[in-house]
Amino acid sequence: MLAAAVDVGSNSVRLLLMERMDPGGAVGPRVTTVTGLRRGAGPDGRVTDGALARLGACLDDYAGRIARAGSPPVTAVGTAAVREAPNRGDIESLVGTRLGVPLRVIGGEEEAALSFAGARLALTDGTAACTVIDIGGGSTEVVEGDAAGPRRSVSLPLGVNRQGDMITTDPPRKAEVEAIVREAREMVARATAGFTGDGPLLGVAGTVTTLAAVMIGHYDPAAVHRTRIGRDEVQEVLARMASMAAGERARTPGVHPDRVNVIVPGLAILLGALTALGADGLMASECDLLDGIALAVAAGRGVRAE
Repeated sequence: MLAAAVDVGSNSVRLLLMERMDPGGAVGPRVTTVTGLRRGAGPDGRVTDGALARLGACLDDYAGRIARAGSPPVTAVGTAAVREAPNRGDIESLVGTRLGVPLRVIGGEEEAALSFAGARLALTDGTAACTVIDIGGGSTEVVEGDAAGPRRSVSLPLGVNRQGDMITTDPPRKAEVEAIVREAREMVARATAGFTGDGPLLGVAGTVTTLAAVMIGHYDPAAVHRTRIGRDEVQEVLARMASMAAGERARTPGVHPDRVNVIVPGLAILLGALTALGADGLMASECDLLDGIALAVAAGRGVRAE
C-alpha cells in the first residue's frame, strides 16, 4: 500500500487506500461514510457536537482500516465545512488524535485544482480542454483548463447541506426547489462570466454519480463513470425526486440511503449551474477530489494547506 488519503468533506468523509496510480486513476479500496459534518450547523458554520461524534466514529473506523493495510503514510484533507467552522480547531484536533496526522485544511482554489486534476482522468484525450463542476456538501467548485492545469476556477457557497437547509417540507415545496435552482444559476453565472466554456463539461461527486445511477437503475461505479447526462434528464429526475417523500426516494433504484435527503438540493444546484454555463449536459466522472489528492501525493507534490 503506497499511501492513504482521507477527504473530510461537508457531507461525506472518504478513504482511499492507494495501491498504485494508473492513467485512469488511483487503484485501491475506497470507503465513503456520510457524517453530515455541516448538518445542523449554526448560521456561522459551527459544527455541532453530534457531527463531531459522527466524525470521530468514522475516523476510528478508518484508522483501523489503515492499520490493517500496513499503516501507509496518511494525507488528511479538510474542505469547506472545516475551513468555515469557527470551531475548526475541534475538527483538526479530532483528526490529529484519531489518525495521528495533521488535517490539511485547503482553500477553495486548491480544492478546485485537485478536483480538476482528478476529474480529468475520465478524459480519453489527456490534452483536451474541459470544465469541471464539483458539487459538495458546503461548496461547489467550477474549474476550466487543460492538461497544463486550471486556467480559471471559482469556489462558491453552494452545497447539498447548505442549500438543503432551504428545504423545510417533505416532499419539498416547488417554490423551495425553484429558489435553490435560481440561487445556483445566479451565483454560477456571476462567478463564471469570464469562462470560455471550451471542451466537455465533467461532473464529479455524489449528486452527479447518484443521478447517473438513477438513470442506469442501480449504482455501479464502472457503469456510472463517463455516463453522459443531458440537461433535460437532470430536470426530469429533479422533478421526480422532488415530488417524492423521503421514504419513496429511498426506494428508488440508484439512490443510496445516505443521499435520500440531499439529492434534491444537489440536483437543483446542478440544474441551475448547467443553465448558467449554457451547457446541454455533462459527463459523470467517478474520479474526483480524492484522485486529485492521490495524484499530488504520488507525484511528491503534496497538498497545499491554507
